[in-house]
Amino acid sequence: MNAITAKDVIKWQNEIMAYRNEKGKPYSPTYLKTIHNQLSAIFNHAIKYYDLKSNPAAKAGNMGDKDGAEVEFWTKEEYTKFSDVMMDKPLSFYAFEVLYWCGIRVGELLALTPEDFDLKNSTLRINKSYQRIGKRDIITDPKTKKSKRIIKMPRFLCEEIEEYINMLYGIKPTDRMFTVTKSYLHHEMRRGAKEAGVKLIVELAVKQGVTEQLKATNQMKWVCMMNNIKAQAEEIIYAEIVYVRGKVK
Repeated sequence: MNAITAKDVIKWQNEIMAYRNEKGKPYSPTYLKTIHNQLSAIFNHAIKYYDLKSNPAAKAGNMGDKDGAEVEFWTKEEYTKFSDVMMDKPLSFYAFEVLYWCGIRVGELLALTPEDFDLKNSTLRINKSYQRIGKRDIITDPKTKKSKRIIKMPRFLCEEIEEYINMLYGIKPTDRMFTVTKSYLHHEMRRGAKEAGVKLIVELAVKQGVTEQLKATNQMKWVCMMNNIKAQAEEIIYAEIVYVRGKVK
């Protein structure tokens, strides 16, 4: 690693920025910035703990733009097509209904219990989040204090949730309602988008006139994609910079 220079990094950046997929599209500016930051973080770690003298990624300069990606939406019509496909699996259907109309994070959805819903007053309480760590289900506080909130729900969604709770035989007020993982929902989103013939997006938001749904514009993007982007970034960095070039010492 100590043999990697800023020139090597610049060459790698040029290769990454020149890439085009089978549809002729390059990596997005956000993705480019993410993988460069991951690379820079690896060098910073080596400086701190392994006496690497300098960070060649920092010398080479960044690429991409964290604000460069164009935000995509599902229109209400597109989401309706998607939700129709999801109806073959009630858990998936109701999960995406809550995500779409309430604009909550996937981890927040997976932590929901019946007592979080005040169906009489059409509200949903968000005060916890779900993670799967080491084959264990972990319930934690939300990411920030501001994440604890009360969301107003449309009346039809309250009726749907009541139907769903009644389907869950023997469920207790403090039991999780959506007993699946984030990867399951990611898979279902891909399946539904493909079968419905709508674009695969990360954000779940109505294109116009949104309220709580607008929060999903960034939150769903972060939840659904950041872990995947991080993994892809690390794979590219280690494969193309560290290992393939044979400069790990």
